[in-house]
Amino acid sequence: MFWLLLLPVIVLAQVIKVDPSVEKQLGITTQVVKITEEDVYINAPARVSEYTPTVAQVFSPAEGVVRKLLVKEGDKVKKGQVLAYIYSQRVADLLAQLRMAQVRLRTAQDTLKREEMLYREEVIPYARYFAAKVEYERALGEVKALQRALASMGEVSNDMLVVRAPISGVVVHQGVVLGSYTGVQSEMFRIQSQEKLWAYLYLPPYQVDKVKVGQKGFLLWSGKKIWGTVDYVSRVVDTNTKTVPVRLLLDNREGLLRPGIMTEGGLLMGKVKGVWLPASAVQKVNKMDVVFVKTSKGFEVYPVKKIMESKDKVLVEGLREGMQVAVSGVIFLKTRAEQ
Repeated sequence: MFWLLLLPVIVLAQVIKVDPSVEKQLGITTQVVKITEEDVYINAPARVSEYTPTVAQVFSPAEGVVRKLLVKEGDKVKKGQVLAYIYSQRVADLLAQLRMAQVRLRTAQDTLKREEMLYREEVIPYARYFAAKVEYERALGEVKALQRALASMGEVSNDMLVVRAPISGVVVHQGVVLGSYTGVQSEMFRIQSQEKLWAYLYLPPYQVDKVKVGQKGFLLWSGKKIWGTVDYVSRVVDTNTKTVPVRLLLDNREGLLRPGIMTEGGLLMGKVKGVWLPASAVQKVNKMDVVFVKTSKGFEVYPVKKIMESKDKVLVEGLREGMQVAVSGVIFLKTRAEQ
């Protein structure tokens, strides 16, 4: 949308005379009015949240006691890194059964070899050889079943369950200590990779219709503007705040942001052409928005109409190109104008 804001000017019959030497001491500076094109933003309060695709909860695959604990809250971990070792009675029982079954399998295998040899030499009947073969198959099936049951419990080393990190990231929560009893419903660790985070901006419903997925936005933190992209616009109005959440996906590889931070953000809505002035140039005098235009006689109080604000600038109508408008040191001029 393009606006050429060159409307007729209504001049207030008020001129503030300032000596040039005093003008410099007061820090009064001017800017030439011209038509420019500026980015327009919607600003809104924002909250940083974890990016759930890079969050992992770690549970024990079986009930047991933590025997070795290799990481703590705050540690950085790599995918596949060992976090803990757990002694599980269920695993111990399965291992004992498997070892006994393997002994029976070896015995059955030896018996089958001997019986097969005797059968081929026609020393024993087929029924005896067949019985040995059936016993071997039964022992083999028992071993395989126990191996599958043990594999379903996870990785086992030195008769203990091995718990590994499913992703690379930071341990943000530790739910166990050495000796803790844990199980399939007890969170041992929570790991986050914070290279990407979400930020929710809370906008009034009337502004949301202009927001689209893929639009650029930013978050302000530590004096920096961290850019991201809109990946979700809620279809529901929050009943408590009467706002609509708009979600940004942010690049946080510098590690500036943390989930839970409350700050300010904004969305880039496009460009608008017109007379843009620093917000400090427009002052309220006698309930009117005015600027101070420098002329040969001094600073003339000039009424303007504010169209919109974006960042630290304001779009106005009522000025002509080429005018010189005071943009700093205007508090002195405002005080004089109100006298």
